[in-house]
Amino acid sequence: KLQSQSRLESQIEAIASQLESQRKAIASQLESQVKAIASQLQSQSRLESQIEAIASQLESITEAVVDTPIVSSSGFDYTELDRLLKSGQWKAADEETAKMMLAVARQTQRGYLDEDDIKNFPCEDLRIIDGLWVKHSNGRFGFSVQKQIYINCGGLPDGSYPGDTIWERYCGEVGWRVNGSYISRSDCTFSAAAPRGHLPVGGGFVCYCGWFSGLGRGGVYIISSSLAHRLVTCSI
Repeated sequence: KLQSQSRLESQIEAIASQLESQRKAIASQLESQVKAIASQLQSQSRLESQIEAIASQLESITEAVVDTPIVSSSGFDYTELDRLLKSGQWKAADEETAKMMLAVARQTQRGYLDEDDIKNFPCEDLRIIDGLWVKHSNGRFGFSVQKQIYINCGGLPDGSYPGDTIWERYCGEVGWRVNGSYISRSDCTFSAAAPRGHLPVGGGFVCYCGWFSGLGRGGVYIISSSLAHRLVTCSI
């Protein structure tokens, strides 16, 4: 009986020892896993901090780019035109275009440009204005867009009048002539939904030929053909 009890106690001790060893092994494994998870969390935290730092830097760079003035070598600032076009304020951008073109040609006081003003308009400034319109309209608006439509309708970029048929076709394509009649400025569509080449109208025509003010077709085609010719000579 005593021997049986002794063997039983030995077995119990052995089992207890095995259980303790297993407990320690499990505890060690769990501790290692917890440390690994903690390390991963720390790495994730550092990664998140790095991402936040990079995002902050990108935001600063973006703000710096947005705030960078767009100025031609002659000193004319087109930052406001860029802002208006970027925000889709098409009518205000059209008016700003007219204002800037008059200023560049030094005809603000006179209030309009003539054929010679267009022929001598600085290429750099014309390129900036056109580029901003084309960029922010996704290629729908701008002088270069109007020039291509003008040529597609049969007009020649040599400054000559293309003839009534070609001219009327062109004005119909860009939405300046509807149902056989030339529209007024108040009927222009100052939105992204306007016909391709519809804008600019103020900078392109109104400010210097008075088309919408009553001078009629004559002033428009002279300036339009001259502008097309100037775009070609400026490689726009």
